[in-house]
Amino acid sequence: MANYLILGGSGFIGGNLARGLVAKGERPKIFTRSTSSITNIEDILDRVDIVYGDFMDDVAVRRATKGIDTVFHLISTTFPSMTIESSVYDVFSNLVPTIRLVEICKENGVSKIVYGSSGGTIYGEPQEIPIPENHPLQPQSAYGQSKLTIDNYLSFYARTTELDIHILRISNPFGPGQKLLGVQGLVAVAMGCAYYNRVLKIYGKGESVRDYIYIDDLVDALIIAGERSGSSIVNISSGIGQSVMEIVKSIEEVSGKTIPKEFIPNRPGDVKVSILANKLAQEIYGWKPKVDFKEGLSMTWKYIVNRQR
Repeated sequence: MANYLILGGSGFIGGNLARGLVAKGERPKIFTRSTSSITNIEDILDRVDIVYGDFMDDVAVRRATKGIDTVFHLISTTFPSMTIESSVYDVFSNLVPTIRLVEICKENGVSKIVYGSSGGTIYGEPQEIPIPENHPLQPQSAYGQSKLTIDNYLSFYARTTELDIHILRISNPFGPGQKLLGVQGLVAVAMGCAYYNRVLKIYGKGESVRDYIYIDDLVDALIIAGERSGSSIVNISSGIGQSVMEIVKSIEEVSGKTIPKEFIPNRPGDVKVSILANKLAQEIYGWKPKVDFKEGLSMTWKYIVNRQR
């Protein structure tokens, strides 16, 4: 049995990853703040170990990584919607702690780090569709620039140390456990608006295009990366683009509800189209998405309805 640590293990992606590892017979260690909700993992609390701490606290991170083989780094303290004004905070709360994490992992004999990067913001305006991993990296937002800087540091450590480091550039994950009233994740926010009859704010005319991946498919990719030797940088995506309005229409069909809408000016730094190629992940991981988008929407809506009862 391997020893896994999930940084951000009570969040949307981390909680689902923990559940996926438990299903494989593992007992992962969850690193989360004491103020964070553990609702996403309450069904597996007897099969995980929880360590409370702050990612910016070297002592807490050092204790959490002792005896660990593989670290899944899924912590981010900022969101794509945060403006350039958050750049300094981003450096101190994401970049610097990630560099310290690598140094601590080296000290504690960790063999592997799997990092959840952002495929949707790191490339900038696409020069080709779908976007391959060797596409120019020209982020248009502070969030994307931060993710790129972290990617570059991790790539440096992959070249110069014995650590295996896998960087997964993830498109737009959705599924059970994502915050309905959060600031990130169109599918979850739109479903929250449908369920609570809240107004969904849509940038521009809702024409921006992204690709969306169901959380179970993402978890499969993370687990494969956690088991793989060597280092890699791969996109994890469905490879199928849909506009905001297409997503909203599909959610209305699945839920049987009409979502109240308010159209607002476009947000600076957003690219118009972002569809990621997933051919490399298929080639080196033997991975490909299995869950159809509409099927994933249906499963997510059923989860929400059952959860809110």
